[in-house]
Amino acid sequence: MDLLNADTYLCPENIQTITNWGEGWTWLAGGTWLFSEPQPNLKVLVDIQKLGWDEIEVRENNLIIGATCPLIKLFQYPYPETWTAISGLKSAVTALAASSKVVNVATVGGNICLALSVGTLAPVMVALDASYEIWNLPGNSRQVVAKEFQIGHKKTILQPGEILRRVLIPLDNLQWQVNYQRFSIAATDPALAIVVTAKNQQQIRCVIAASVTAPRLVEYQDLDRENFIEDAKASANYRRHITEVLIQRSLSALCNS
Repeated sequence: MDLLNADTYLCPENIQTITNWGEGWTWLAGGTWLFSEPQPNLKVLVDIQKLGWDEIEVRENNLIIGATCPLIKLFQYPYPETWTAISGLKSAVTALAASSKVVNVATVGGNICLALSVGTLAPVMVALDASYEIWNLPGNSRQVVAKEFQIGHKKTILQPGEILRRVLIPLDNLQWQVNYQRFSIAATDPALAIVVTAKNQQQIRCVIAASVTAPRLVEYQDLDRENFIEDAKASANYRRHITEVLIQRSLSALCNS
């Protein structure tokens, strides 16, 4: 779709060449969502593809995934067999039910920063206790744990001009057992509930998403305290029930793996 309101296109090779940030500005990575519907408030596109942030590498006890890494690369990297948690990342990409064209273009950072309640990658990152490195225009950086990044549907803690630079997953956590569960009315429909569980020798982490506005790390007995989404697609009670069923399935799959 043409973005008729956009009047400026920037493609920097260094983020520090962007010296200001104004209303109607947005970062452009893969663009698969951005170009899929009208963006009436958009004025300036800042394309980050030339920044070279598409790496997947192991450094300082972390698996590091660059923000512009295409989703398809999550399937292609030569992971060690002991990294059993990678199955969760791959399940998250598969759950998009997107065309091969979209998977080849859409990026890890774009999927996370879009912050849809039905986003597929974010709940896995929360389950694996990942961290996000965030940059601002002067080049300063900070890290935030994944569970604190998304605060609602299409809402994150990013401030104007800030950008997700990379995702860091502790190597030890990649050896966890992970199970990804998703429920929707039809395979290509947005999810009504997503549950991701991750297990090591000491703990089991359970993350719910899609039935709530942002991924939540929860205890099963605390579900009654959660604010489940109520809309034309499903009632809050229905989403709560489906979430409970998915948690049970996910835990059972972990115990039998």
